[in-house]
Amino acid sequence: MKKIGLYLVVLMMFLSGCAVMNTSMLETAETTKPGHPKFGVEYGYGLDLTTTMLITSINPDSTNFNAKRLLSLPVYGMKAGFGLTENMDINGKIWVSFGGAGFKGYIKHRLPNDSENVFLAIMPGLTYVTTESDDEEGEDNFIEIAEITSYGFEIPFLATYRVGEALAFTGMIRYSADFISIVEADIDETFMLNRLGVVGGISLELGPLYIRPEVGIEMATPKNGSFGAAPIFAIGAGLDF
Repeated sequence: MKKIGLYLVVLMMFLSGCAVMNTSMLETAETTKPGHPKFGVEYGYGLDLTTTMLITSINPDSTNFNAKRLLSLPVYGMKAGFGLTENMDINGKIWVSFGGAGFKGYIKHRLPNDSENVFLAIMPGLTYVTTESDDEEGEDNFIEIAEITSYGFEIPFLATYRVGEALAFTGMIRYSADFISIVEADIDETFMLNRLGVVGGISLELGPLYIRPEVGIEMATPKNGSFGAAPIFAIGAGLDF
């Protein structure tokens, strides 16, 4: 019966709202020219904080759910940026997924490097994720679904190898920390989630137009101290003038 009840809670989460973290990169280590804008749209899969933090806080021995199989959910996003200097641009990204929404603001700073084909950069940023959770009607009463809010920061390191004007390969490694608040009928607490992401992608370009597919893995240590991982897949398109 506990398992059936848990499956019902997960189903209700999908119906009401999930807090999904956008784990994609969809950038190169190169920066936008000073005074020039850039715009992009993207689709991918991000880490679901709702099931990661709520479900894994339950005794793993009492359920089939565990942190070894973290859940990824679809994410639809838009971003914009602006070049500040030859080595720095500022960016913002918003996304939605299953009733939840998120925002990321970040700065890309290109690091000194003598190579003409290799570019290095750091891309520190702040993240915010929230849900719009409603009560769902069960057979006998209303079930209150947990509402999750996350504030966090991340520090990615990017390396890009440019083959030519139309093709570049980029790898990224990123540490992230999320300070998560859960409010539910029997839960009201705040704790920290540590994440590490590793992503690789290709940038196909025609003038200012680009298409960027990427794949990777997101690793996390949830509240109960166990370790889990979820795949990263995303594709983006946009204009970088």
